[in-house]
Formats: sequence, structure tokens, C-alpha cells
Amino acid sequence: MTYDQFSIIFMSIPLRIQLPNQLQGGPVNAYLFPKPEPVLVDTGAKVDWPLLQEGLAAHGFSVGDLSRVIISHAHVDHFESASLIAAESDAQIWVSDVAYDWIARPQELWPQRIAFYRDVFLPQTAVPPQMVEIILTYMQTTASTCNPVPADRIVTFPANGKIPIGGMSWQVFHTPGHASHQTIFYQPQTRRLLASDMLLQRTPTPVVECPPDGIQRIPALPQFLDSLALVENLDVDVVFPGHGEPFRDHRELIQQQRSRIMQRKAECLDWVRQGCDTAVSIAQQMYANRPATIMFAGLWMVIGYLDLLLAEEKITVREINGVHHFLARDIPSSSPLSL
Repeated sequence: MTYDQFSIIFMSIPLRIQLPNQLQGGPVNAYLFPKPEPVLVDTGAKVDWPLLQEGLAAHGFSVGDLSRVIISHAHVDHFESASLIAAESDAQIWVSDVAYDWIARPQELWPQRIAFYRDVFLPQTAVPPQMVEIILTYMQTTASTCNPVPADRIVTFPANGKIPIGGMSWQVFHTPGHASHQTIFYQPQTRRLLASDMLLQRTPTPVVECPPDGIQRIPALPQFLDSLALVENLDVDVVFPGHGEPFRDHRELIQQQRSRIMQRKAECLDWVRQGCDTAVSIAQQMYANRPATIMFAGLWMVIGYLDLLLAEEKITVREINGVHHFLARDIPSSSPLSL
């Protein structure tokens, strides 16, 4: 290996800036590539802004030094400070074409998402009014602090393509499941993977999103399993996740998470067989005595398990007065549990 080759490989090692935000996913990671130009991958939420500045300063940089900011996906804990960076630097904000709208016009998309939850999704799950109020209040608060990045500062890249980071070419992969607009970045020569929230030590939640038509959502957990299969095929040495410490043995983690999902899916089916016929009643059993924030994430997981069971034709669903009711197919139609 020549000196120049070694230098390029060394430059492609990301410097982790840990931002201890208060969101359910826990501390979020931003990654700094100092050379050949200062590039930051993900930004943290606005509550992390002072700590992001401190993290950059610890490596000898300020926000004004940044040349580019690359956003993995448009969840607030990963991109919300991008608007602040754009205001205080000349940095370009790079984002995939599938996530562009959430960066450029979140003030238009948030009301659509809130309306979908209020009018469609939460009624379908039979969430009690108190929990509905907590969820909608959280979403409205988040929406109020989420500012757009000016369109002339945004550079889009294909969700499946290549981008330069740290003096090397990284492959971009679109990995929906946790977020429909999530991208990850893979460097094949160094076998490094910037995995964002695709690979975490704890299985990421399949977030329910507002569908294009505002009514018929796209099942997220089946997409996540497809994305796991894609990542499993990559030859990875080190994973740099969106939360938590970098790690190796990504295939072992994927096998564990896939097995866990299958186990919990079977538990979900058992609860349906026992008469829990709404998503929230199943979540209350599978995530009993958990805080409201965990229960909300648990509801997303239960919706994912139900989507898998519906695809496998192990359960059926009927809508009664706007609420989705589930029945196991192996329960006779004459059973008192039938609808």
C-alpha cells in the first residue's frame, strides 16, 4: 500500500460525535470526516445544537468550517439542526431525492402527517383518548421546531448511487423500513458502513408514516426485513450506527434481530387467538407497564407484526366503526371471538 493510499483510507475513518438527545432512541451519532474537506453526516436535533458545536470544536472545527452536511434520513434527531448549520455556514446540505421534501418543506408535510394520525391511523388502532392527546401533542411540538433548509442550499443524490465522503467513493443504498426515506452509506474498499438507524443493537421501530394518498399506509416491517437482507449481503468490517457504539459482526446481529421479530410475531398471533382483536389491546399486553413513549414505539412494532401476519394470511382484519379488528384464521367462524 502506498503512502497516498494509506492517507486516503485513514481520512475515511469517521469521527463520532455523540449527542445525548432526549428522544426515545437515545443518544444520536453525528460523524465528522475532517479531510479533504470537513463533512458531517447527520446533525442531531435542535436540542443537541450546543453539544454539536462542542463536538466539532473538540476536533478543531466550527460549524462555519463545514463544507457539506449529509443527511441519512429525515427524522428530527438526525436532521433537525441542518437548518441551523445552513444559517451559520456556507455548507451544502446533501440529502437523497426520496427525503428531499422533508428537508425542504417540513412545515407542509408535518400537518399532513398529524392529520393522518388523528383522522386515520390512531382511530384504526383504538388508541384511548389520553394516549391520542400525548401522541398528537408530541407531534405538534416537534413540527413547530422543524424548520426548512433553503432549497438553494440543498443538493440531492440518488437513493441508490454513489457520493464522495472522506476522499473516497461511498455506495448509497435505500433501506426503507424504519423510515421510508432512509439511506445508508457503504465504502467497499475499507468495508465500512454508515448504517444510520438501519442497524442498531436494538431493532429499530418500523415508523408508521403518512402515505401519499393520506389513507392507505405502506407496511413498514416487511420493508425492514427486505432491507436487512440487503445489508446482510454486504461485506462489512465495521458498522457506524446512528445510535450507540460502532460494532462488528453485522450478520450475527441481523440474524438475532430477524429471529426476535419472528418470535414476537408469533407472540402477537397468540394474543390475537386469545381475543385481543385491536392493535392497542395487543400492544398493552406485549408492552405491559411500559412508559407512554415505549408504548407508542411498541404500537408501531405491533402494527408491523400484524402486517406480517396479514401477508402470511394467518389473520384477517375487518373495519368496524373505523377500528381495525383482527381474527386468527385458525379460529372457527362460530367461535365467540369471531366478528
